[in-house]
Amino acid sequence: MKKTAGINGFGRFGLHLLKYWLDRASSSNFNIVYINDDTITADQAFDMLNNDNKVLFSKYHITKLGNHIKIVEPNGSFHEIEFTNLQKDKISWIGVPDYFFECSGKNTLKKDCQEFIKEKTKLVLISATSWDADGTYVYGFNHQDLSNEDKIISYGSCTVNAYVPFANFIDKTYSIIDSDVSVIHDIQEYKLQQQNTLTRKFCTLEKSGPYLLDCINKNNFVVNYTVIPYSGVSMIDFRFKVSQEVNYDKFILDLNHAICEGSLKNLYDIDEVDNGPEIYNCSTYSSVFIKKNIRILDNQIYLQAYFDNENSVNRYYDLCNYISSR
Repeated sequence: MKKTAGINGFGRFGLHLLKYWLDRASSSNFNIVYINDDTITADQAFDMLNNDNKVLFSKYHITKLGNHIKIVEPNGSFHEIEFTNLQKDKISWIGVPDYFFECSGKNTLKKDCQEFIKEKTKLVLISATSWDADGTYVYGFNHQDLSNEDKIISYGSCTVNAYVPFANFIDKTYSIIDSDVSVIHDIQEYKLQQQNTLTRKFCTLEKSGPYLLDCINKNNFVVNYTVIPYSGVSMIDFRFKVSQEVNYDKFILDLNHAICEGSLKNLYDIDEVDNGPEIYNCSTYSSVFIKKNIRILDNQIYLQAYFDNENSVNRYYDLCNYISSR
C-alpha cells in the first residue's frame, strides 16, 4: 500500500505541492490525505483550488462536503482530503499519516516539529531551510544519504536546489576554485503592495551551500540576493572559476550530456534563446539555462537561468517520493 501524508500549511508552497502530486498521483509512492492550515478555512481552500491564476486545477473536478475536499481526475479516479483549520498543537490527525509535510514556513526549528513525530508518523519533511534538522537532503545531490535515524529533515530551499546539484556537477567535471551567484527573486503577489522597491537580503544558499558542498566555503563563495516587487518567475546567474581548461563547445557538450542522460537529468534544462521568464511558470526543473547567454572567459563559466521558486516543490516532491519508495 502507498504511504500516507498530511500537509501543514496551505500557502503557495502547499498549493503547488498538492497540484504537483495530483498530476502524478497514479505513479506516486504516497497519497496526500490531510491538509491543515491555521489561517485558511476549508471554504477558502476550495476557492483557491478553483480560482488561483497561477496554479491551475482546471482539469480536475473539485467539490467540498463539510471539511472534506473531493478531487476527481479526468479518468474518474478521485481523492478525498480532510481539511482542518487548527493551530499546530491541536491538529486532529497528528500521528495518523506516515509522513508530516511541514509547509507552513512557521516551524523551521527541530524543537517546533518534535510534536509531529507521534504514533504512525515517523518523519517530518520541512519545506524550508532548517539549521538544526537531522539532515538537509537535496534531491539529485545527497538524497540517497538519508538515514533511518533521521526524523526531522529539510529539503533545502528553492535556491539551494537551483544551485547545489549543478555546482556539484561543475566541480566533479572541472574542479571549482571559486563561485558566486546572483539571484533576482520575486515576492508573493499578496505582498506586492507592501514592497515597492528593490531589497538586498540574506539568502540561505550562502550558508547552506558551503554546508553541503566541500568545494565552496565562506572565502570562495558569494551570493547576491535581490528581492524585487514582481510576482513572476525568478532569475539566477551563476559564475564558476574552475581549475581545468574549458572551452565553450566542450562545455555545451558536457552540459547537454549531463542534462539528457547524466547527473542533471530531470533536474535542469537548457533552451537555445531567451524567451523571457513567464514560460517557466510551474516548470518541473530546478533551473533552465539559456544557451545563448552562456559565456566562457578564460577558466570562468558564466550562465544565466530562470527558476520558478514557488514551484521548487518539484524537488520536495521528488525527495518525498524517493523516501516513500524505501
